[in-house]
Amino acid sequence: MGQYIFRGDYENKSGNVKVRLILFHFQDENNVHFIYSPHLDLTGYGYSLDEAKKSFKITFNDFVDYTLNKETLGKVLRQLGWKIKGKAKKPQKVLAPGIGSVIKDNDYVSEIMDKYQVNTFHESVGLPVV
Repeated sequence: MGQYIFRGDYENKSGNVKVRLILFHFQDENNVHFIYSPHLDLTGYGYSLDEAKKSFKITFNDFVDYTLNKETLGKVLRQLGWKIKGKAKKPQKVLAPGIGSVIKDNDYVSEIMDKYQVNTFHESVGLPVV
């Protein structure tokens, strides 16, 4: 599964926390490759796996930059079902929701699983302290 590894560590002056994500890789009927994070509801795509990974990395970094700029990262993560334990400035733990609840609560994830052959893999990424 090493070919699917995505490194999305995000460094900022406040530090970061490591989180473990499940990423999906699949191809649609037009042979477009997708990398999708059901925990963050983010997608990257391209005409090859490498293009999709690069696109996902851009999407991930844009998501982090935007939510940090708007000071909404913690709020958005909570809306996506994440649990943030500890103080706002120094979280002790940031936990993504279980994949079962993500599949149940997100029709898009269910559609992907039903319609396409999906390869899944775990990846640890860095998110800024929220």
